[in-house]
Amino acid sequence: MRRFLLLLTLVGASSLPRLIRRGKADVTVRRTTGEVLVGRGTYGRQSWTGQTATVFGCSGFLGRYIVARLAREGTKVIVPYRGLSEYIRHLRPTGDLGMVIPMEFDLRNPVQIEECVRYSDVVINLIGRNYETKNFSFDQVHVEGAQRIANVSRESGVSRLIHMSSICAKTDAQSQALVTKAFGEERVRESFPGANIVRSATMYGYEDELLNNIGKNKHFYLTVNNAQQKLRPVCVSDVAHAIDSIRDDESTVGQTFELYNPKEYTRKDIIDLVQFLIREKVWHVNIPTPLFRTFAKVADLMPFHYTSHHEIDMLLADEIPTGEPAIKTFADLGIQPHTLELTALQYIRHYRPSQHEEDPIEPKGYKAFRKPPVPACKVHLG
Repeated sequence: MRRFLLLLTLVGASSLPRLIRRGKADVTVRRTTGEVLVGRGTYGRQSWTGQTATVFGCSGFLGRYIVARLAREGTKVIVPYRGLSEYIRHLRPTGDLGMVIPMEFDLRNPVQIEECVRYSDVVINLIGRNYETKNFSFDQVHVEGAQRIANVSRESGVSRLIHMSSICAKTDAQSQALVTKAFGEERVRESFPGANIVRSATMYGYEDELLNNIGKNKHFYLTVNNAQQKLRPVCVSDVAHAIDSIRDDESTVGQTFELYNPKEYTRKDIIDLVQFLIREKVWHVNIPTPLFRTFAKVADLMPFHYTSHHEIDMLLADEIPTGEPAIKTFADLGIQPHTLELTALQYIRHYRPSQHEEDPIEPKGYKAFRKPPVPACKVHLG
């Protein structure tokens, strides 16, 4: 008692609550491994939550959003890369000093993969390709690579594995890229039974290949099948939010998630939306599928990537959710996805003609796009 009174005298009664808070620690016990994690400091950029994550495929479209989100929360992020370190240098400022750690690796080398996941609590695999290269085939990336990461993660004691796939991934799909992704899901399940499979629809954002491709090629945009492909586009930030929520929620272990827009569009609907927002006509040219595939096969022989016949096949795949009760969605994570009509302009505003650059975000007639869709879920221009 005397020591306690002496302590009050030295530090002052007003400092006691702060002293007590400083002595507390957040403790997390992982269900999957029983490991006890002691949080260090509060959540935020200048703290460490006690967790480490490895994000394979971090240099891709979705990867940078996930790395930024994890690092901002105070999670230490390992970012494996292949080739030049310049490919991931933009990720370093997303976290505090020493919180984003680049490591060179080869997907075919289990030793290097083990070095990347050795100290991680969660591994997120975002590696995927829409076309084959001279170094990697679809099987080597989507099937063998995914299984290798799952095997090494399990053997290294990683408690959580999140594997990214596609909502169109089916073993009977027309595109070989989608077929191998479906087989990759099966291999991951076999190697890591508690893995989470995340199937996302087409994503849009600042660096996307949907809205920006339409705006960039507005004078000559090529389509197949009269642009009747069914799409369920989702904002990339929503997908990153969902993956972060899955990582943080132990009750989601082993579950499969399909992330898609509640509203269905055709590619023609999205073309109409883009030309309405950028205030300029988008000239899209429909090419017969066999002719386009032949042209794409010739393009495959080029030393640089322009297009691939695999990507043409993917333009024919409709994004249709399975609708199975066991498969979770945004709603199960408590996430309300952004509305395409309300967010698309910020990603394509720079394609507007100069005389319309300063037009308001909601131009005259914009409310027509915000009305509930008519049957067939098509967007109409009012």
